[in-house]
Amino acid sequence: MKKIFILYLFVISLFLANISFSQATWQTINIGTIENLNCVSFPNSFVGYAVGNNAKIYRTANAGLNWTAITSPSAGNNNVAYFIDALTGFVSSQSGFYKTTDAGDNWTQITLPVTYAVTSVHFSSASVGWAGDFYGDILKTTDAGNTWSNLVNMPGYRSRVFFVNDLNGWGVDTYGYVTKTTNGGASFTSQRLQTDSLNEVKFISSTVGMIAADSGRVYKTINGGTNWNLINTGYTNNLNSIYYVSPSKAYTAANNGMIISTEDGGASWTNVTISPNDLYNITFPPATSAGWVVGEMGTIAKLVNQETMLCVGSGNSSIGYPFFSYYEDSRTDMLYTSAEIVAAGGTSGLITQVGFNFDSISLQALNGFTIKMQHTAMTTLTDLVSTGWTTVYTGTYYPPGPGVQFILLNTPFAYTRGSNLLIEICFNNNSWTTNSYVKGSAAAGMTVHNHVDLPTGNGCVDITTGNVMPTRPNICFVANLITKNGNQETGLPSEFRLHQNYPNPFNPVTKIEYEVPKASMVNLTVYDALGREVAVLVNESKQAGKYAVDFNGSGLTSGVYFCRLNTSGFTDVKRMILIK
Repeated sequence: MKKIFILYLFVISLFLANISFSQATWQTINIGTIENLNCVSFPNSFVGYAVGNNAKIYRTANAGLNWTAITSPSAGNNNVAYFIDALTGFVSSQSGFYKTTDAGDNWTQITLPVTYAVTSVHFSSASVGWAGDFYGDILKTTDAGNTWSNLVNMPGYRSRVFFVNDLNGWGVDTYGYVTKTTNGGASFTSQRLQTDSLNEVKFISSTVGMIAADSGRVYKTINGGTNWNLINTGYTNNLNSIYYVSPSKAYTAANNGMIISTEDGGASWTNVTISPNDLYNITFPPATSAGWVVGEMGTIAKLVNQETMLCVGSGNSSIGYPFFSYYEDSRTDMLYTSAEIVAAGGTSGLITQVGFNFDSISLQALNGFTIKMQHTAMTTLTDLVSTGWTTVYTGTYYPPGPGVQFILLNTPFAYTRGSNLLIEICFNNNSWTTNSYVKGSAAAGMTVHNHVDLPTGNGCVDITTGNVMPTRPNICFVANLITKNGNQETGLPSEFRLHQNYPNPFNPVTKIEYEVPKASMVNLTVYDALGREVAVLVNESKQAGKYAVDFNGSGLTSGVYFCRLNTSGFTDVKRMILIK
């Protein structure tokens, strides 16, 4: 029986959309330019870079909520951006190829063995990287981009490269050739798929990949590029860029503002038009579903799940906590009642971001910056709270600018309607500077704060007592509202159904929804990739209704897991990805 179920999991996994949010939409953003934006790079969920014509480079540190123009290394058009991490990356312009190791504050021009502009960059590991140039060359570095060698010249122009590891990679060009290596560039083989341009190649594994081409063409391989099959997308727009999100899901950026995508591995395609302008480049931060696309006339858009923003507090008092960078260490507890959250439009759901309205900011980075949350029955605070916390964000943070600034949580918090919400913010610096101030409202007994210099201590641990403050910081939440939390929802379903978990990928908590059309014995179980039982979430009789349950993978390792719903005469499985 176990072998049969493992086989069932394998077959099901071939057809499921793995990294997706339901009801996602593309939202265009105005970042203050009408210059063409040619490329966008997100090394993680928070930090991104967009480059364009007339020396334009923009950076975001808060998942695209705010973009700041940074100094370009040259005065020409910037065509390519590729960042290995939040600080280290490359920009190619008409006049040269440049590297930064401090998030674009300073640039060093890299000497290349070719004279043509770089048209693509991809790193297969920390030190090994690849680049294509306008003349069709494929270049390689083994020292993190400081020096490069020219390996091969493709038949066409504007080579675009992609490598799944240090050995296996592919390049495409404007003459319709795809060139590949399986030995780290020691040798290459080429084949011609068409006479016009192949624009970008991406692989989701060592064997499965797609190429975006002119005239709406997509080519797909399932054997590492030995054979390529032409896929009919049903569209004729030039496809300028492609990104493979999962084995079943891929997105292309096309002319005339169109994003053409598939959710079944290329068997069928749909489109959405987000702009009248051509779209040039599409990407997704690692292990997320928050895609980004850029194009003509300053077009930039983000793929987001159906979310809502709600804010508590509307006062204009200027207060120095919880970002008290005038001292090395700080800790602040803030209480927001269920009545306040409901009045602002909140209900049960996953809180994915929190925001504060900054009056003024300090340039001091907050190291060891931590946000914690918990449900509570408390209605007032008398001191700092020491137990019951769930850490939802940890890292280094600095407010990117005045106004409402959001922090994207590492781990979304599953808020339950009817509970008061307690939030703690603390940090652990070894230096100090000027303070950051935020807007707040009078709320007696709702905030406890303390700050102190701890050269060898940690404010998140060693600050144990605080002072009750008369003013509480205003706060905004971005949440995926679900109107239910493990309880039956009104409106009876017409059939059994297991929904895809969300968020997916997750770390460590995800929500699983299912529907029961009639009274039934319900079993909801999570298995690992080997078919071993990990957790039994539900094993009881349920009345007809819609249900939701949380799954916490905090004790598990990163990897693929499967959730199976089993009832009388019905079984379904969803694939889940845990990333820590």
